[in-house]
Amino acid sequence: MRMIRLTEEYITRIVAGECDLPSEHLGPTALSVGSFDGLHRGHRELLSCVGEAKNRRLLDTGCVFTFRHHPRLVLTTDPEPFLLTTWREKLAALHEAQLDLVVAADFCPALARLDYRSFVDTFLVQYLGMKHFVAGYDAHLGADRRGNARTLEALGEELGYTLEVCSALREGGDTISSSVIRDALRAGDPQKAEAMLGRPYALWGEVAPGDGRGRTIGYPTANVVPLDPYKLLPAPGVYAVRVQMPGDIARVGRQDGVLGHITEALPEVDRQGDLVSTAPSEWVVFGGMLNYGKVPTFHGEGLPVPRVEAHIFSFDGDLRGRTIKIEFLRRLRAERKFAGVEELVAQLRIDEVAARTLLGLNRSSTNDPD
Repeated sequence: MRMIRLTEEYITRIVAGECDLPSEHLGPTALSVGSFDGLHRGHRELLSCVGEAKNRRLLDTGCVFTFRHHPRLVLTTDPEPFLLTTWREKLAALHEAQLDLVVAADFCPALARLDYRSFVDTFLVQYLGMKHFVAGYDAHLGADRRGNARTLEALGEELGYTLEVCSALREGGDTISSSVIRDALRAGDPQKAEAMLGRPYALWGEVAPGDGRGRTIGYPTANVVPLDPYKLLPAPGVYAVRVQMPGDIARVGRQDGVLGHITEALPEVDRQGDLVSTAPSEWVVFGGMLNYGKVPTFHGEGLPVPRVEAHIFSFDGDLRGRTIKIEFLRRLRAERKFAGVEELVAQLRIDEVAARTLLGLNRSSTNDPD
């Protein structure tokens, strides 16, 4: 998969008429445009249509034009966390789509002000050689969202491309969309989100120092800070999770918390995007349980900012400063304030049994401190 970056500076100069986009000489191209937040099943169906159209029409290139930063970050002042996929996650999912080319543009004010006719003509037809446009059922392009199925088809007659509109996919009576998935996560329903995404909802985060209190009660936790501050987290509560970590820090020996080993050529990066290690090939997947919330039992009225704390079954190692992936499988219960440590630990034992049962992990003792 080849990638072309269009920076804000470059786009601004093009829109202002200060420079021209050179032809990429890609040959006739089948193409789709969108933010593709989540890369859910509907998005993947759309990208599959791009590949099919390329082959059916004997075109040279299958391409997706997407944005390095979600348009909401430009169009909305101080948005709340909403991202289903960070850029790193989106790139990994796009790689799986097996298209020839990804155009990664910086969504910026100049692009937001551009009318759909100029955008399609300049960036898609002249620059990328688009001959076939694959649009979603709810496609809207350009300033004031005036580029819809009807107007894009009419423009195609002028500029020499054909338009194909993909139908919506449905799951459980709902149309699959990023907004419906966000609503499911905010309601604490990662199973509904998983059904629409086609995979468990996941968080990549860096492990930061915590209070250290969990170890004293037999449930040490990793304090996980999302790599992207706009990453959406599900409703506060306790979840059964899978935790993927680099193989070089997973302890060899005790395996009753290990769910499997995977090979993934994915560089490990921190919150600034800097490399921590170069493409570790082996990752180990552990089962675990996670609390997302304000920890009211130990912090009075609760922390000012909710915290992600993951207890990883049978793991004994130092994760601080490292990057891990957490997959949310099921919400076990809401977060609550307990009368004291004994009541909390008793509930954690119940939570662990529930999480281990869901994950298919068994052990003779459910409170063997790590």
